Amino acid sequence: MDTFTSVFTNLFYFAIVLGLAVIFHEWGHFIVAKLCGARVDEFAVGFGKKLFRYTWHETEYSVRLLPLGGLVKIRGMDPDEDLTGADFEYLQLAPWKRILIVVAGPFMNFVLAYLLYVFVLLAFGETYNATTTVGYVPMGSMGWEMGIRKDDKILSVNGVPVSSWDEIASLQSDMARETLVLTLERDGQILTKEKKIPPNYSQSGEREEVTPPTTFEGIFVSSVLPDGPAAKAGLPSGVEIISVDGKTFATRDQWSEYISSRYTQTPEGDYHAEPLTLVYKEPQGATRSLTVTPDLIFPAPDADPYRPKTQLALTFQGEMSMEEYLTPSTPPLGIAPKLNPVVGKVQEGSPAGLAGLTEDSRIIEMNGQPVNNWIDVLRTIYSVPVTAVNGEYKADPIQVTWLSPEGEMRQASITPRVTLQNVLTPTGAKTGKRYPLPQLGIDMKMDRKQIGVLGAATYGFEKVIQVCGFMVDFLHKLFTGDISPKLLGGPIAIYQLSGESGRWGWERFFSFIALLSVNLALLNLFPFPPFDGGHAVVYLVEMVRMKPMTMKQMETFGKIGFVLIIPLFIYLIFNDLSRTDLFTWLKGLIIAKS
Repeated sequence: MDTFTSVFTNLFYFAIVLGLAVIFHEWGHFIVAKLCGARVDEFAVGFGKKLFRYTWHETEYSVRLLPLGGLVKIRGMDPDEDLTGADFEYLQLAPWKRILIVVAGPFMNFVLAYLLYVFVLLAFGETYNATTTVGYVPMGSMGWEMGIRKDDKILSVNGVPVSSWDEIASLQSDMARETLVLTLERDGQILTKEKKIPPNYSQSGEREEVTPPTTFEGIFVSSVLPDGPAAKAGLPSGVEIISVDGKTFATRDQWSEYISSRYTQTPEGDYHAEPLTLVYKEPQGATRSLTVTPDLIFPAPDADPYRPKTQLALTFQGEMSMEEYLTPSTPPLGIAPKLNPVVGKVQEGSPAGLAGLTEDSRIIEMNGQPVNNWIDVLRTIYSVPVTAVNGEYKADPIQVTWLSPEGEMRQASITPRVTLQNVLTPTGAKTGKRYPLPQLGIDMKMDRKQIGVLGAATYGFEKVIQVCGFMVDFLHKLFTGDISPKLLGGPIAIYQLSGESGRWGWERFFSFIALLSVNLALLNLFPFPPFDGGHAVVYLVEMVRMKPMTMKQMETFGKIGFVLIIPLFIYLIFNDLSRTDLFTWLKGLIIAKS
């Protein structure tokens, strides 16, 4: 997709996103103002030159040139107007009516999000994983310890029959119990697997979690389990592991792989754990070392592969590889379902789309390796070598063989598109680090089920509440430093995400509008000008004082709001620009001239 087409497409989707969200917002102000007896002089869709106008019941309805929102002009809302003191003027309305008018805008954004979520569910159905067959069991995981194998079919969890992976995941999330019991079917035989849940997983287990600092590097010890090897050796929680046996680790899965394999086997077949030398840094900055002999843990006799693992009995945080973070797994077992490698959506203009991959294509082979699970597809894409050349990231091509929906075998060399993206790994969330992420522009074909209008109506409400909860939690973590402000985005980010979601199809596009609409509603409820919540606070103060605020008081309150908003807006624009190629281009220009 050439640059001009990409910009035009982004603008098209951006206009729809912003237009719908803002029009619904302004329509909320408009309809409640009418109901409260205010005179509305104009309701406009868009900005700029008027293309169409029609006056009805003292209100001019207009369509303007730029379809990026809209506006509502209520008589007397601007103090600079020539006010007559008429009852229909905005400032003459009772304070409670003005509160209703200003909060009606955010309320309608919630309504828009709700309607879109209901529509998406009714139009496209609810996605779920219909399989209960295991497709991936990482070596060292709890599932591997229990002897769960690839292609095992899970029949029940804790005595409750399951018919989809979603049910398995929801039942495993109940970690209040101390024992996890699975019933499996393997090669026609019924097996029972039982595992005592260790304290670091069980909610009933008492442990103290230490939150890592934003700037930590390497491996951070969140907690040390009592009576474990690390605790007996004197390793405290809240420290940063610098090296093990002189080795450093870029990611937590590299650390896990090394720690889990520290044993030797004698000619007689006996296993012995090897001592490890840990070098760690205390919170105050002092560097210390200690030697610890890990525990030797043996899995179930039918584990594949069958061999012991060593463990230190601690919980930790660290940099996650893209394969680890983006490969789906179900805690606490660490296993993943067997997902058919069938392509669902293909993003418009993506490398996969340009190579001829279409919806319902079945991927057979990648880089000469057979593909039997969608996880194989993900791990191949995210493990492809990526190099930086003159500030641009480039990935090696992937040889892909697939079966088309028409039954034709096809093959192509597809070079992933690499973009710097914020990925919410523990480190990425705290630092705002952006990762070079290779992508083909495909997603997996999901199982879907249709639900009735009542179910969709309930789901829409739950979804809005869920998004609100996520945003409130995000803001809380933002103010406490658990999430970096670099993750915030402004209008340029919305423009980019509008085009990105639009090229994935209407389902993802409408879901993005709903998400943005909830964000717009919450933002406008902030209790300071120029947001609607700030105006509501002013009118609430009037109700409590039983007299209007003076013009000077209102101006002072407004200035405080703008003092807070302008630096935030500048910061958001800076964040937006840092996600574009502008700074890279300027850096290259400076280097070229020097």
